[in-house]
Amino acid sequence: MFTNKQLREIFDKTAGHCHFCGDLLYFKRHGRKEGTPHKGAWEVDHVIQRAKGGAKGPENCLPACVRCNRLRWHRRGREMRELLTLGLVAKYEIKRGSAFGKEARRLMKKREAAKGARRRKI
Repeated sequence: MFTNKQLREIFDKTAGHCHFCGDLLYFKRHGRKEGTPHKGAWEVDHVIQRAKGGAKGPENCLPACVRCNRLRWHRRGREMRELLTLGLVAKYEIKRGSAFGKEARRLMKKREAAKGARRRKI
């Protein structure tokens, strides 16, 4: 758990932007709670995951929007690049309207629906 001063130090490293996608973050929206808006919500991302030997302190941390941080989860360089490349291929095929693209869009919608169903209703 970080102090408010440490969170501010981490947040300021990227001038209040997600270190993955560059979206603007709001300091007060740290640690997004279920049912609150995603926009500007952020979490602390351990650059080198603690489970993989990364330091616990702010020196190993950067701010990341909730979506990017949760997509990254435990993945490292090679695996992240593979996911990004697959995403680019899928996006291109969806835009083209190919059979693969149509199936990719269907599967994406199915995944989003399943994720929504798992969320706790307030």
